[in-house]
Amino acid sequence: MTDKRMDYSSEIDKLKYSSTERVFEGVITEVNDVSVKIDFKGRMGKMDIPRRLLITEYDPKVGEEVGWLMSYPEVLDTEANQKYLGALHEYKKRMAKIAKEKEKGRTQE
Repeated sequence: MTDKRMDYSSEIDKLKYSSTERVFEGVITEVNDVSVKIDFKGRMGKMDIPRRLLITEYDPKVGEEVGWLMSYPEVLDTEANQKYLGALHEYKKRMAKIAKEKEKGRTQE
C-alpha cells in the first residue's frame, strides 16, 4: 500500500527567498460565529480568518489588539493557475446570475 499523503517538505523548495517572518499587529474589527476580521496596523490591509485559528482563552471582542508572525507573500510562477482561474470565473458567473435574478425579482414587486 502506498502512502498518498502530500509531501509538504518540497513546498518550501518553491520559494526563492529565505523566510522573513516578522511580527505584525492589528485590531479586531468584526467578530461573528465563524470568523474574525482584523485590520493591520499601519494601513497594511486587512484579513478575515476562521475564528478557530485565533489563539485566545476567551471570546474575542471588537477593538482588541492581536499580533502574529507572518512573512511576505512571494509569487511562485509567472503563469496563472488555470484551475483556480476557471473556478474564479465560474464563481463570478454564478454571483452575477444571482444578482441579476434578485434585481429581476425587485422590479417585479
